[in-house]
Amino acid sequence: MMTVTVPNELLTIEDWDALEETDANRYWELVDGTIVMNSFPSGGHQLVAQELVTQLGAQLPDGLVALQHMGVIIEAQFPPTERGPDIVVFPRAQARLSVSRLDPADVRLVVEIVSPGSRRTDRIAKVADYQYAGIPAYWIIDPAADDEARFVAYELVGGAYKEVAGGSGVISLERPFPVSIDVDELLTFD
Repeated sequence: MMTVTVPNELLTIEDWDALEETDANRYWELVDGTIVMNSFPSGGHQLVAQELVTQLGAQLPDGLVALQHMGVIIEAQFPPTERGPDIVVFPRAQARLSVSRLDPADVRLVVEIVSPGSRRTDRIAKVADYQYAGIPAYWIIDPAADDEARFVAYELVGGAYKEVAGGSGVISLERPFPVSIDVDELLTFD
């Protein structure tokens, strides 16, 4: 059994960067200066993410890229928050800077794929965080939801997220860039 030592004080971004990765079976975020531990994504979760990156990659405008496992700073001031969306779309030039996190001003879209233990976080806390950071678009993909809630797209309108699309089948959006996502294909594991 592995023992993980977690600091008992609120962390700064510098403290967060100085921590050694202690458990490869866990995924870590920093929320209001506190370490939040999540289970590492399952194989099915990763397949959905990989398929979405493939679908996005074929349609993104020149200069944008969709990647997994990039941190996004929500609040840099103490106590800081850094979220780790499942997928982030941002300018390709930022990927060349060898950084592990992005400024929210550079992010065009974040996507969360709901896991059994992340439903409330993805649908409530992260909606608020990404909205607060001013990220123009947020998508939630929930493989276990009913058809109408399997895919939900939010767009930032007047500083607040507004649901602009949802469901299953092929979903077409014009913002933050023109794209069509085949939700059923994302969630087929054959």
